[in-house]
Amino acid sequence: FLATHAEVSLDVSLNDRVVDLVSDKVDCVVRGGTITNPSLIARHVGALALRVYAAPSYLQRCGPPQHPTELQGPHHHTVGFVWARTGKPLPLAMRRGHEQLQAQGRYVCAVDDGNAYLAAGLAGLGVLCLPDYMAKPHVAGGTLVPLFADWQMDPMPLHVAYAPHRHVSAKLRVFIDWVAALMTEHAPLQAQLAIK
Repeated sequence: FLATHAEVSLDVSLNDRVVDLVSDKVDCVVRGGTITNPSLIARHVGALALRVYAAPSYLQRCGPPQHPTELQGPHHHTVGFVWARTGKPLPLAMRRGHEQLQAQGRYVCAVDDGNAYLAAGLAGLGVLCLPDYMAKPHVAGGTLVPLFADWQMDPMPLHVAYAPHRHVSAKLRVFIDWVAALMTEHAPLQAQLAIK
């Protein structure tokens, strides 16, 4: 972005907490999931394909689960990702044909940060769900193995959101357009339609 817009300065905060745009004086946020605050203006810019993975060290220790319901049994663990909106680890919602399930899994470690979540999975602490873009280099390098190939997960919608009373400056507009173009390339909205 800065290579093509040298006149713009960015103050970037990278974290998984839900930001209050007004009190935190933030121009815009990129949010994954459903926008639950009806007062925000949100532009749907992409959809992240999700899959389930485990580290080879985990699979050597526990064996590969053959069905997602095994994650709720005594022989397997997940890495819990604590969703900021609920304060609870997210279940793995999966489907295969007409069969649908939500596997909460038994976790030994739950975190509220994406980088810590990935690190825990790479360390073999349990099965985890990741966006394809995040898992791809680890699958290629052999440090993560995809699981449940015949099961699918709904993609995670991505939005750029801003407060309704916020003046959308030319700088903010060009940034939002840049994020949308980037997501069109790497997490296109068509992915949502292709899986359903």
